Amino acid sequence: MIDFGGWPNESHCDYEQVKRIDAARKLKKDILSLDRDNGVINIQGSAAEPYEATLYECTCPDFKIRQAPCKHIYCLALELGLLDDTPVYKKGKSSFNAKAEIERYKDLYLTGEINADTYVKLCTVLGKIK
Repeated sequence: MIDFGGWPNESHCDYEQVKRIDAARKLKKDILSLDRDNGVINIQGSAAEPYEATLYECTCPDFKIRQAPCKHIYCLALELGLLDDTPVYKKGKSSFNAKAEIERYKDLYLTGEINADTYVKLCTVLGKIK
């Protein structure tokens, strides 16, 4: 469970947020300063001026538009040890088996636990995974 900054725990599980957490892991080299006591980080982003983030807000455009944690906020959370239990995505190291998942959803369809439309949509997506 991710719990910081008053953000709802479920918001961190959204696909777009998981991408931001993954991106935050790559920002270590861009950290200009970190004040652990006050929970403030300065990160050199794509703009001329560095971004300043706390666990509650950031000066980057992504945060200003979405009003949700950006990769800079997640970078601070990582540096403060607040995301130590989150899974790390290892590209190419997945044990995910799309064919097995298709079979699992087939069984759910055959037992009536999911409808035909859902089954077709899931198999369409899973069929594209190699």
